[in-house]
Amino acid sequence: MALRKDHPRFSKEEYDRRFREIRRRMQEKGIDVLIIYGDSGSNNANHANVKYVSNYQDPVSSYGVFPLKGEPSLHISNRLYLPYAKRMSIFPRTDAVDYNPGGAVESRIRELGLEKGTIGLVGLRGILYGSLPFGPLDHWHKAFGSASFVDATDILADVRLIKSREELTWFRKGAALTDMAFEALEKKAKAGMTDFQLAGIITNSYMPRGGGPKLIFIGSTSMSRPHLIFPCQFPSFRKVGKGDIILTELSADYEMYAGQGHRPITVGVPPTPIYRKMFDVAVDAYTRVLKVLKPGVTHVEIKKAASIIQDEGFTTFDATLHGWGLLIEPPRLDIDSVMIRRPVNEFVVQEGMLLVIQPNVVTPDGKRGLQVGNLIEITPTGARALQKFPIKFMRI
Repeated sequence: MALRKDHPRFSKEEYDRRFREIRRRMQEKGIDVLIIYGDSGSNNANHANVKYVSNYQDPVSSYGVFPLKGEPSLHISNRLYLPYAKRMSIFPRTDAVDYNPGGAVESRIRELGLEKGTIGLVGLRGILYGSLPFGPLDHWHKAFGSASFVDATDILADVRLIKSREELTWFRKGAALTDMAFEALEKKAKAGMTDFQLAGIITNSYMPRGGGPKLIFIGSTSMSRPHLIFPCQFPSFRKVGKGDIILTELSADYEMYAGQGHRPITVGVPPTPIYRKMFDVAVDAYTRVLKVLKPGVTHVEIKKAASIIQDEGFTTFDATLHGWGLLIEPPRLDIDSVMIRRPVNEFVVQEGMLLVIQPNVVTPDGKRGLQVGNLIEITPTGARALQKFPIKFMRI
């Protein structure tokens, strides 16, 4: 596990810490081996658990076999990718599934002598909950008739919740790369450009510096005749023009460890009075939530701080706060006045958590909206933004 400068990885001590925490929870639950699944969905964030244990992310999918005792192994989607995978992965046992992931994982579990044990299945838990694909799962149920299968997705989610000092160093790098995107837009974006051209400015700001494009949500609309209240998930050919507002949600990442920021941008003119009002309310809500966040605070106090949005007569479209890590994850919090009823969490804030505060203020008729936000670190005494680009109504 020696450091390779071309493919960064954490220290041996950091991986040892992670493995101890995972195995402690496995032992508590009586689990002999984990099958950890990841795929390229959600902008590759579905690979969070595999990345966390192995340092590898696959363009398609991969499986980790993680025993309570013995060496973990990684089984990737395509032998074409194996030279890269062997340089990325910290597992000496890294191989390809050769179009038979169920069989590849079965062979490894039999090598470990755990075919009659308790097998924990680690699926996906981000915005949506997802299990493993049916084919491999059906294969294991048939192959391991004497085994017990349990859902162990929460084991990885719990371990990843609190970030270590090393992890926070990488997240700060991701946040700095994300700031570069806003700096570049402010300097280089112009009326007449398409969303694709704006996305080009964004990626060119950080990719030469080692950043990856985790999220490029960007969309423009007229402030007088709006058709968007949330940025598009992929760029369009629409050209931005005078009197437009550009909505953004940007995340650049350092080895999947990303920042996140939201800033509205007007084109050629100041914001109209209603957009200025929404921005001021969003900043007020953001500031109130940031001030209240500290270890021991509950979702009730955070929700109360954010309620200024509805007190001012507005509603919201996106969640007001969510957890952050290698993917968008719990906890998630909304105020009472929302356009989308989504599952929310009762939770207590803990030191070492990462959260995104992102008030998405929308007019009651649902026609106008904007969002401001930052990635936030919970410290021993409070909270601080990892994003350093100022919260302001940008103008190009």
